[in-house]
This record gives sequence, C-alpha cells and structure tokens, in this order.
Amino acid sequence: MNKHGGYQGGRKDVLDFSININPLGMPEGLRKRLEAALDDLGRYPEITGETARNKIAEDIGAAPENVILGNGAIELIYLFARGVHPERALIPVPTFNEYRRALSMNGCGEVCELTLSPEDDFALDHERLIRLAEECRPEAVYLCNPTNPTGRLYSKAFIKELMDRMDPEIIWFIDESFIEFSGIETCLEYVNHSDRRLFLLRSLTKFFGVPGLRIGYGVGSAGLIRAMEAYKEPWTINTLALEAAMCIYDDKAYMQRTRDYIQTERQRVFDALSGLPGLQVYPSGADFHLYKVEGRSAQTLQKELLEQHINIRTCEDFAGLETQFFRAAIKRHEDNDRLIAALNNILRG
Repeated sequence: MNKHGGYQGGRKDVLDFSININPLGMPEGLRKRLEAALDDLGRYPEITGETARNKIAEDIGAAPENVILGNGAIELIYLFARGVHPERALIPVPTFNEYRRALSMNGCGEVCELTLSPEDDFALDHERLIRLAEECRPEAVYLCNPTNPTGRLYSKAFIKELMDRMDPEIIWFIDESFIEFSGIETCLEYVNHSDRRLFLLRSLTKFFGVPGLRIGYGVGSAGLIRAMEAYKEPWTINTLALEAAMCIYDDKAYMQRTRDYIQTERQRVFDALSGLPGLQVYPSGADFHLYKVEGRSAQTLQKELLEQHINIRTCEDFAGLETQFFRAAIKRHEDNDRLIAALNNILRG
C-alpha cells in the first residue's frame, strides 16, 4: 500500500507538511451547509448523487452526462482503469503512484514510463514523449497537471500540441487535482469542443480543505463516462459530501483569496529555502514543493524533523525519485516559518 494520507505516528502536536490541504481551512459557507445537513443523516443520500452532479456540471459549464462523481478523486482513478481497461498505458514519472497501481489491479498488460530528469526540473519534452508513444503504442496516456510530487505545470496549449501530434485513438487521462492552486487554465475546453477521448480528474477536498469528506469528480467524453459508470458501485458518496458538492464553487472570494495566498507564500518559502546548503528546491505551481537533500536520506531528515514535531513526505515510493527527495506542503505563514527555521537549524548545524 502507498504511503500517502498524512502522519500516522504516535507523536502529538505534529505539524504535518506531508498533506497538501488548503491552509486557510474550509469556506465558512460550506461549514454552515454541512452543519445544517446533519439532520439529513437519517435518510439515504441519492444513490448516484445526480443533483450534486448536475450542480457541478452547471458550475463548470459542462453537460451533466459528461460528469461523474467519486468518493474522492481516488475512486475515479480506479474506476477509469476498470471501465476503460487499457491494455497498454504511458505515464511520465515521477507522478502520483496510484495510476500505475490502478492499472495493474485492473489487468493492464504494459505500463511504459518516461522518466523525467531532476536536472531539467522534471520538464516534459514533447519529442521524447511522442517517440516513446510511437514505440509502445499506448491506449491511454496519463498526465498530472500540476504534477504531484514535482509541482510541474503544463499549459493548455502544451497539452493540445501533444494530443494533436499523437495517435487520435489515444485516451487521455489528465489529473487536475491541484489546478485550482495554480492559476493556469484547465483543459475542460477540450472535453466540450473536441472529438478527443479525454478524461479530466478534479479533487474537491484539497483546495476546499475537506479531505475527510472524500468528494471529487471527473469530466470526460460521454463514452468514457458511461464506461466508468458501468462499474460504479451504488452509494459511494455520503450525504455530507454531496451537500458540499452543491455549494463548493459558490464562494468565489474564498477561491481567489486562496490562490493569492498560495502564490505569495509558495514564492516566499522557495526564496527562503533555495539558498540552504545541501538542499535543492524545485519550482512549483501547486501548494507544495519538491526538495532534494544532500548528505543524508530524506528518511533521516524526516526523523530529525520529527524531533521538532514536523513531518514531511518522503518520496522513495515515487517511480523516478531517489531516497533523497521529499515533498512539503505550503501551510500557514507561521507554520512555514517553523519549517524554514527547522531546516536551517538541521542543515546549517
């Protein structure tokens, strides 16, 4: 089983930088809606969450038949592999490791990996990806944008060029779980106005600070959505999660405040830690940074930081990363200061 999901140890008062959740907390309007919905827990929720699905479709400008809800984005990763059932897939790595696990569990015979280089800040080169696709002839290509754990961003135009130059029969899986933090444009337009077979994955729990609710959605061509729905179990989404989906995009001021905060604080942390000896910080478009530590393993550094009640996400279970890489989220200003001070103390001392 993979390692994500936050600190699970026995220490108390650990400041957990291993989880990438909005440091501003959930919107106040959402909190009130959830409190009011407690009285509905004595009744079954809608079996497919149709009302919430329709509201999200309206919010993002998609047709309801192009939207599917999931028990977090993770359910949809597995539903895609089960419903689409590609025999061969292509994945640039490092990236979220649940893609490969879902494919393996659902009979994918071959997963081709394009390993990106830390010397190039994990940039994805068009030509390398296209050449590998010509060799392995994948039925599905996976991209994470921004990429977890590197934070690498791809513009909508970059992705369109890839789709235009590669086999038109390829099914594209684009994970936009962190895109709300980035400020870049979504690829939703290519679902609405293209004959490409494309599936976009969106998480609602990270940006809106409610990982315990387990709610996400996907947008895709109608055929892909039908293929996934054929394998979807009933009642996978609870009443509170469906209530959250009904209002999640209503507070535009909260969304802009979050983006402004993350952009400013992300740059501040980057600047503060880039000059530390024995530490490399990679540029990011998400609410976290990827780091590489020299002279010790990330696991050793994790133990040293835990002595100061700080936890980081070591990345040795990500394909394409060595044991010296770790990831740390952007949190509240004062919490980030604690991480900056702790790393200074360890790496300069």
